[in-house]
Amino acid sequence: MTKEKLVWGFDLGGTQMRCALVENTVVKSRIFRRPTQRNRPAQEIVNDILDLIRSAEKETGAKNCPLGIGVPTSVTGGCLDPCENLPTMPNYPLAQKLSEQLKRPVILENDAACFALGEYSCISDKAGKILLTFTLGTSIGLGIIINGSIFKGAWGQAGEIWRSPTSIIDKPENNSIVDRYLSGQSLEKLYEKISGKTISGKELHQEAELHNPYAIQCFNEYGTYLAQLLCQIVNILDPHIIIFGGSVSTDFDFFSPAFLQFPLLKKIHIRKTEIGDAAPLLGSAHLFN
Repeated sequence: MTKEKLVWGFDLGGTQMRCALVENTVVKSRIFRRPTQRNRPAQEIVNDILDLIRSAEKETGAKNCPLGIGVPTSVTGGCLDPCENLPTMPNYPLAQKLSEQLKRPVILENDAACFALGEYSCISDKAGKILLTFTLGTSIGLGIIINGSIFKGAWGQAGEIWRSPTSIIDKPENNSIVDRYLSGQSLEKLYEKISGKTISGKELHQEAELHNPYAIQCFNEYGTYLAQLLCQIVNILDPHIIIFGGSVSTDFDFFSPAFLQFPLLKKIHIRKTEIGDAAPLLGSAHLFN
């Protein structure tokens, strides 16, 4: 951390924004939240970010703490790259504007990378570990930690797997990308295809708990798709640990049995998050390490 031990960890998503006061690996306040309403003008979203931080400061009494923010895309020069989750924000100088208004350091980073950093901070045996984290929710993201640092690649695009083609032989115009098969919405669509019924992700989880055969089949197919993606990435990065987060990670016990079909995955410690919503907030705060 910086000399100031307390840092605001902030998660800016397309559905909601959240922040909490963080000290080392401990969340020191409650998590403050409000809707993002992502289609609004960028300045309106920024005003809500400022208001949320100031309200949280008033309640906690913590003033002038640095601000680390996770965002649902890659970052270039303190600006968000184009993304569907925050369609009005690309190229807006978010880090600069917030820093000027709040009069403190502000760092932006991809939210999947923040999730990875937060999970890594809580691993007891860190030495030499390669950690991969997958966020499964509105979309799918990949965070990569190698020797304690976020791996971002040559152009800051490492981990943007949502846009990867699902096949090396499919035609690009078919738009057959990973996001279409592994997002939370795709899971609901898969259930509809199998059962002919439309239900929410929460209801799908409940049906699986009741051993609904359609729900079990749905999670098995989803888990198989996910395992095939894992195998491709494992063959490239050869990690020690893989951790899942995001809303769909609550279904881990239903989709993970499909991983047993793939011997390559058996040597890797694969689990869902144990710190949940706190992980991306811890990670965004740890950008000041």
